[in-house]
Amino acid sequence: MNIFTNFFKKITVCEKTIFIVEDNEIYAKSLQIFIQSRFPKIKEIIIFKIGETCLMELHRNPSIVIMDYFLNSKYEEADNGLEIIKRIKTQKPQTNIIVLSAQEKFDVVIEAIKQYDCNYVQKDQEAFNKVEQLIKNFNQKKLGI
Repeated sequence: MNIFTNFFKKITVCEKTIFIVEDNEIYAKSLQIFIQSRFPKIKEIIIFKIGETCLMELHRNPSIVIMDYFLNSKYEEADNGLEIIKRIKTQKPQTNIIVLSAQEKFDVVIEAIKQYDCNYVQKDQEAFNKVEQLIKNFNQKKLGI
């Protein structure tokens, strides 16, 4: 890797904003801390309990949104993750979205992956490591490495 690639890689990582949309506060905070420990130069990682508040902050131009599918466990009127994904992709089509969920209905997962160009990560003991790898992959795609 040459000096220019390293320079641009550092700039790209520093400029990133990541949104975590997760109604389980402990899980969301754990994921936030994990990402911060793996990517200390990321500009900011913001947690939203429901997707509607995430949509109001899209002007911050998140490069990655990590989205739970079930967002109405605590807030019954909240839209599910797929509805929020549709709205994000309408407003910010270049946003990378990771669906991080225990979703067992694979037709929903397949719709999100195919129609909205999302990545799916099953909530399990390897979920955080898989999210880390996807963030690294997004960085590489952006740089064309």
